[in-house]
Parts: sequence; C-alpha cells; structure tokens
Amino acid sequence: MLTVSSRVQRRKKKKINKLLNTRNYNNIVEALLPSDRIRKISGVSVVYFAVNSENRIVTKFSFIGTIFFLFWYILYFYCTYKAHSEDQTILRTIYNTKLKRYGDDFERIASIVYVTYSMWKVPFRMSGNQVFIQRIVDIDSAIENMGEAVDYNKNAKTALVISIAQLGDFLVRMFCIWLSLENLSVIVPTEKLYQVVYTDALSFVITSHYCFSLIVLRGRYKYINKVLSEIKTRSAWEYKVFVRNKVAPDLEKVQKLQDRIVCEKIKACARIYSMLYKATEAINRMYGTALVLTMLLYLVFIILYMFYFMEATASRLLYDIKKYVDFLICVFWQMSHALSIIYANVYFSESITREVCKF
Repeated sequence: MLTVSSRVQRRKKKKINKLLNTRNYNNIVEALLPSDRIRKISGVSVVYFAVNSENRIVTKFSFIGTIFFLFWYILYFYCTYKAHSEDQTILRTIYNTKLKRYGDDFERIASIVYVTYSMWKVPFRMSGNQVFIQRIVDIDSAIENMGEAVDYNKNAKTALVISIAQLGDFLVRMFCIWLSLENLSVIVPTEKLYQVVYTDALSFVITSHYCFSLIVLRGRYKYINKVLSEIKTRSAWEYKVFVRNKVAPDLEKVQKLQDRIVCEKIKACARIYSMLYKATEAINRMYGTALVLTMLLYLVFIILYMFYFMEATASRLLYDIKKYVDFLICVFWQMSHALSIIYANVYFSESITREVCKF
C-alpha cells in the first residue's frame, strides 16, 4: 500500500508532467510552450514561434506580450523620471557617500542606456530569434534521421525553470532591498527601487536567453558526439576481432556493408557539425553586442560598489551595526548579481567549448 507521502509525491509528479505536457513535444518550438505565458507576462516576448506545414519557423505577434511589454517599460521610465525629479536614492539613505549624487546619476544614466537598448533587443530580436530556432529544428530533423531520439522534455523543463527564476530573482531582490530600508524605519524610495531592480532583471533575462541557447546547442553536440563515440568504440572492436585477409567471403560482404553504414553515419555527423557551426554563428551575431554591454556595465558596477563598501567600512558606519549590515545587504546584492551574470556567461561558453572539443 502507498503511504501518504508517496501519494503526495505521485500527485505532484502528475501535476508537473501535466504542466510540461511531456509526451507531446515534436520539436523545440512546442517545448517552449510551457514557459511561453511567463515570458509574455514578464514583457520579454512580443513575438512567438510557430511551425508551418513545411517544417519552417514563422514568427507571430502576441497581443498579451505587447500589452505587458508596454506596461513594464512605461512603468520603468515613469519611475526613472520620478526618482530623478525627487532625487531618490537607496544607498545614500543608509550612508551618504563621498560621491553623493554623482554615483546615483551615473547608475541612472547607465541604466537608461542599457534599458533603452534592451527595449528593442530582448522582446523583438532575442525572443524572436527565428534564424537560430530554424537551425535547431533542421539539426534535430537530421539527428532523428540518423536514428537518434531527441529529448525535448529537457529543453522544456530548462526553459520553464529559467522563466520562473527570472521572476524569482526580480521579486526576491526587490523584497530584500525593501526589507533592509524598512528595517531602518526610513521611507522606501519605491520608484528608485523599481528602476534599479528592473535593470538587473533585464540583464538576467539577456544572460538566461544566451545560456539557454548554449544549453540547447550543447545538447545537440552531445548527440553527435555520442554517435561518433559509438562508431569509434565499435570500429576498434571489429578490427581487433576480424582480420581482413583471413575472413570468409560472407563475412567480408557483411564487413563491407558495415563499413558503408559507418561511413554514411560519419558523413551525416559531419553535415550536422556544419549545421551546428552555423547555429553557433547565429548565437554570436545575436548576443555579441548585448553580452559586451552587459558585462561592461556590471564590471563598472562592481568597481563602484567596491568603492562604496571600502568607504563605508573605513568610516564610522562600521560602529553602527544595524545600519552597516543593511548597507552591506544592498551592496553585496548588487555585487553578487554582477558576478553571477559574468560567471554564468563565461561558464556556459566554456561548457559548450569543452563539448565541441571532445571530437
């Protein structure tokens, strides 16, 4: 008999499987459907993909995605104007640094430039990256023609987890900064808070889009490397067992047939590797400038907040433990976010490079 805990676990598993619709994915486009609603609500997907009868990718505009896109960006620019006109600040509420308003002005200008660039890049170009998705569909079709089954459930779960993590990062960071200021019994500058957190959320969205593309591409490299590994292992075993000048005629025919099949598979793998290279080029063209701006922005933020940290530590703020701890929460939230963005970009880039270099 099933225990209560096992029944609960089975019910949860059924709900998750129902949410992910794990048995009906025919391509990467269908695998993205479970996370599509979250992307539209968060305003990062104005266009979405569909597959026509000829197995070609077409893009369509989303009315819901457009409404939320306008809502979040209008709210951002309103909050930016409000924060600037009222000289709202977060760090100077806790500790008035030597940079005074100049530090906030620099962050505000950098944020406006970055968000303005992201307004076009994220919801239209990245979310509607038709070239890359079409190449993945073609690659998957070629892999399946070789007899390999592509597991789209992994892509669906990864996309869903990333979409939820984007919302979670936004809400948790906003709550932690708000709680730090509330703990000091000061007025929370909500407009400034939204402006800062929304910029960080957009950087996380760009990074997660890039990392997801690399994860999808790395999975396809793994399929081809698996086929090549099996061919290498089987060929080594066959040539150890059979000696060509001593085998019977029938065995020689079988051996020739096997060699021909192996050669065809190697040629197919070579074609797919060429397709994967073109998909990699599509990723580089799509994310190159965005990654440079993102990493440059957060490298500067790390330097700026390190200055805040060293100045506050060297001053008398250290003796006010409550205020100093709240100050550290705000500073280290920003620095840890910046470091995690840079680390994620470098880590996933290196991971796909390691996979490519196996053969």
